[in-house]
Amino acid sequence: MTHRVSYYPKSLKVLIRACLLACFISSGLVSVPVLLPVQYVSAKPMPAIESAWVAIQARLALEALDNAQNISAIEQRDVASRWVQNISLIIAEHLEISSKALEQSWQQSSVDRQKVLFAALTQLGVPYKTNADQPGRALDCSALTKFAWQSAGIFMPRGSLQQFAFGERIKSSEVQLGDLAWYPGHISISLGLENIVIQAPMNGRNVEVHKIGETRVDWVRWVDPTQ
Repeated sequence: MTHRVSYYPKSLKVLIRACLLACFISSGLVSVPVLLPVQYVSAKPMPAIESAWVAIQARLALEALDNAQNISAIEQRDVASRWVQNISLIIAEHLEISSKALEQSWQQSSVDRQKVLFAALTQLGVPYKTNADQPGRALDCSALTKFAWQSAGIFMPRGSLQQFAFGERIKSSEVQLGDLAWYPGHISISLGLENIVIQAPMNGRNVEVHKIGETRVDWVRWVDPTQ
């Protein structure tokens, strides 16, 4: 397979793509969902003790994977499987979804995508703050996605539109664990099942796991940041 060669740094290409995308949106050349008056849906918050437990377990899992870099990818996934099993059960029960399906999605994902998952989950319960980029203290939506993907060696720019331009658009049927869910003004991380994400939502809320509501599903565009 022949790989495309570019003589421009990716940061420049991302900036150009983001600017073009913004121009196309404003001119109507690219269709985006019509923005209706914002109606925030109150997500059911995970109990603080469960949220803290998941964050601690995710931190342990991430450390275990970092310490297992010299073994094969298959063995690394075996290392992660213990935490995948336990954490997926708690999150599935909270979201009232199939724990078996969630665990299977995580177990079948690459080690890099598992690292993104665990890194994002370490921030569960961290307060949202506009323009904040302080992992463990305060984050906005794009700071969370940037932090999570850094654990897998992918360095994204800040800003939801810039991150949307950073990767390649994919179909909803192609979404994997760690892919980005974007709609105008917001970005979050797929947890591997349809419309299930982890996000830093808005002021007054914390980083949370969330099921995208039916009224917002049609707005969402999916992006693979590894392409």
